[in-house]
Amino acid sequence: MSTVIETPGDAPIDINLLPWREQARERRTRRFHLWLLLAVLVGLGIGFLCQYYQQYQLGRVNADIAYIQQRTDSLEHDITQGHALEDRRRQMQERIELIRQLQFSRSQTVALFQALTDTLVDGAVYDRVARHDGQLEISGLATTNRQVSDQMRALSSASVLGEPLLLDVRAENERSNRRRFNLQVPEHPLHESASAATAEVSP
Repeated sequence: MSTVIETPGDAPIDINLLPWREQARERRTRRFHLWLLLAVLVGLGIGFLCQYYQQYQLGRVNADIAYIQQRTDSLEHDITQGHALEDRRRQMQERIELIRQLQFSRSQTVALFQALTDTLVDGAVYDRVARHDGQLEISGLATTNRQVSDQMRALSSASVLGEPLLLDVRAENERSNRRRFNLQVPEHPLHESASAATAEVSP
């Protein structure tokens, strides 16, 4: 496309504007492409920054989760150790109680045997003595019923024994006059016996 410019007294001048417009269009196209490239680069940069920030945040979350898991494992270990210590403490208490009972039972058993020996009257013998639930079951033989009564009074006088209960008394057999008797005698703990003896001595 050309443009004709007429000047007074001169010949007309023909100016061709097509190359100029083509150059302007090319400059605009290059500028558009440049801005488009810049926009793409900026978009990529923003996307990369967003991805990096998300990765950073994810790393922090994973680190927090790992720390919480570590603390949880540590607490679970401490709880397990606490349960183990509690079990050991309970076992120690049970052993202490068992030792205490054995010590008491040993002294109580010695006192019971001593009382049975000291209270045995002449003419009476024991052929069976069983102990359970704080009571003695005694089976024996005596020459007469009077000896059975004497034996019961002797047992009741022992500090570690209570009042005997006569379960039965009968002849040993048809050919013997000896009397078989069965007694049930409660036992008194040693500390109770000691307290009762102290009360009797005190005015």
